[in-house]
Amino acid sequence: MPHDHLTLREIGEKKVVSELIHQLRSTNRLLDGLGHDAGFVPFSLSEDEVLVVNTDRSGENLAYKLGLAGPESVGDLAVSHAVSDIAAAGGEPHVLTVSLLLPEHKTLEYAKSLMKGVQTAADRWDMVIASGDTKKNASVAVVITVIGKAKRSRCLTRSGAKVGDLLVVTGHLGTMFAAALAHQSRSEIPADLERIFQESLVNQRPPVELGLAFSRSEIAHACTDISDGLPSAVFDLCNSSEVGAELEIHKIPVFEKVWSFANTSLGVKRESLIAANGDWQFLYAIPQRKYEDALAIARKVGVPISAIGTFTAERSVTARGGDGLRRHLNRIENDGFFKVNGQSYFDRLASNPPLLGSIV
Repeated sequence: MPHDHLTLREIGEKKVVSELIHQLRSTNRLLDGLGHDAGFVPFSLSEDEVLVVNTDRSGENLAYKLGLAGPESVGDLAVSHAVSDIAAAGGEPHVLTVSLLLPEHKTLEYAKSLMKGVQTAADRWDMVIASGDTKKNASVAVVITVIGKAKRSRCLTRSGAKVGDLLVVTGHLGTMFAAALAHQSRSEIPADLERIFQESLVNQRPPVELGLAFSRSEIAHACTDISDGLPSAVFDLCNSSEVGAELEIHKIPVFEKVWSFANTSLGVKRESLIAANGDWQFLYAIPQRKYEDALAIARKVGVPISAIGTFTAERSVTARGGDGLRRHLNRIENDGFFKVNGQSYFDRLASNPPLLGSIV
């Protein structure tokens, strides 16, 4: 397009907004389309349903910064992160709003490509883009609000875990962290890991379909997404549910070939892969009697799950390591404000902080 190479400052806000709205897919699920002061969405709830709402802010993802993907991945990732919490809470996403905060030197082509990623992700989960805002900012930020609905009986909070429930993790952990570290350290990536590393960086998509299937089957007592690392998610469920937990470290799912590469080529231990964020998996509290049903659902959806421990009446959070001894689990987590010894979460994990503490 003739204006796509121009910067946002050269084009001006009104024209930018007009161009972005024009490229979005029209839908009869939005009354009178976009471009008004507010979006009008026909949205009905039964007496047994509630709204489920989540807002997330994202920036330019590592895949874009490394040149592995274009601006579309920035928009896709922003929506995927916001949808993650809706699915973890047992809700079905329906509507989203988007706020674009962009530096004035970015081009119209960049903004349109980013919004193409937003539209692609919205289509993936059958959502309608109802409203938005575009403003100048020093750095790229994308703020997504997703609105969904859920039956009251299917709502999954962090406070529903029961003593005796299994801690169940979806997918595998540590892949995105290993991939990011490999690229940033310019390590040679084995051929059998190239695809899985590429996928983990470019397609950071939560297991939404599995989350929806679990919700419809009412199979879990509680859930949270593993956005700040597994230890953080475990402590969040335990604290909210007023229970403890005992984990089995060897049961926590990590791809063996990722672990082998991380250990030999990156000097990273398995415990750091376990504690890493970025894989956007879910942690569930599932009654033991329903675990076989959960496995069957997971197989049908095509997402592996692993039982990694049990919720306990004792309020401590512990884990059994390779030596068979039970130790306190250290709360290693991603914190947007606090840094341990001035290190970012990424750098801290690369230094192999101890996941297990003193013997119980």
